[in-house]
Amino acid sequence: MPDNTELKLLVPQDSNCSWAMAAARKRWHGPTDASDGFFMFCGNRMCMGTTSLHKLDAEAPDEITFVVRKECTFGGH
Repeated sequence: MPDNTELKLLVPQDSNCSWAMAAARKRWHGPTDASDGFFMFCGNRMCMGTTSLHKLDAEAPDEITFVVRKECTFGGH
């Protein structure tokens, strides 16, 4: 997120990556518009929206850490 902002969330057990992405997009600091694409990475891998968070959580004893990037898509400025 911008300026290395951290966002900590407690999420329902049955949530997936698209839920986490929606939460990050809602709390994004700075300007956004419809042409902005948001991409989420976990462990240097791009996350699919359908991936269950509990599957990612089972791979490590620590919290799940995502990196969110915003890119201009669809010919936006």
